[in-house]
Amino acid sequence: MRSRGLSLRIERRTILVCAILAGLAFLVLVVSLATGDFPIAVRDVIATLFGQGSSRYNLIVLEWRLPRALMALVFGGALGMSGAIFQSLTRNPLGSPDIIGFNTGAYTGALVAIIIIGGGYVTVAIGALGGGLVTAAVVYVLAYRKGMQGFRLIIV
Repeated sequence: MRSRGLSLRIERRTILVCAILAGLAFLVLVVSLATGDFPIAVRDVIATLFGQGSSRYNLIVLEWRLPRALMALVFGGALGMSGAIFQSLTRNPLGSPDIIGFNTGAYTGALVAIIIIGGGYVTVAIGALGGGLVTAAVVYVLAYRKGMQGFRLIIV
């Protein structure tokens, strides 16, 4: 694929695999919208998604189930992408945040939020995020010498 000054080579197999995975994700999404305490037929779910459902199905599918299912897809994709980025950064197919100490930093941030601030769920989550980010910054600064190399991240 070419666009002005940008050239990108994508193999047909990659496009095919991505299309198949997107189709499977949509299929799983529709099935997840159909299941629950109040089961709905798949054809009724599809009709509701296209604006042809009853008011009861609109409430259940569009208001209650669809936002949760979409967020599950988005967050799952984000976690998968972050794992792939982390593995490529460390050049380690088994790489995970606990190798470098991000988890420990997040735990420490959560403990600081609980003990010092005494906050609730949101405060603990913000403390964990802050602790993880501070740990990531410290490890990155300590490992950076003439460019970033994956093995230096693990050693630090």
